[in-house]
Amino acid sequence: MPENKTKIARLVLVLDELLTLAETHEKAELARYRQLAFSFLTFDTAVSRLMASLGIQCETRIKVLQRVCRQFGLTDLPTSGVQPDAAKLYFICSSDMANDILGQAVTDADYSLRFHRHLRDASAIPALYPALTVIIKQKLAEHTVLEGFVKTRLCLDLSKKAS
Repeated sequence: MPENKTKIARLVLVLDELLTLAETHEKAELARYRQLAFSFLTFDTAVSRLMASLGIQCETRIKVLQRVCRQFGLTDLPTSGVQPDAAKLYFICSSDMANDILGQAVTDADYSLRFHRHLRDASAIPALYPALTVIIKQKLAEHTVLEGFVKTRLCLDLSKKAS
């Protein structure tokens, strides 16, 4: 009887595919953080400022990815002029809604971290490893900051309810 061997295929992306995916993802993250900053503006300016600063970090990563593209001779990635779809605008109006949205922001940051780790693993170009590693470290810090912020906020909410 023939033996059925399971093979695990390693996804390997070529340079332009990898950089296109990374840039598209960061542009979507930028749009998401801008939308969150706007949504929290009337409810909690501290959260709004945090989301705006995380959006600025996305802008910085986009510029780094574009610089890497130029270093490798790729000037026209397909996403260079594409804007992410506009999100539905809303304002946060309660603590419960804020906590739900912040919990989702932590989940999204975790997804983004894993996404960039997978991109680095799928890279067949060793020269990209340092740039992707820096992005991963920034994404880890982003996730840690958001998670810590949410935990602190929940503790403060619980102490307010207890008083």
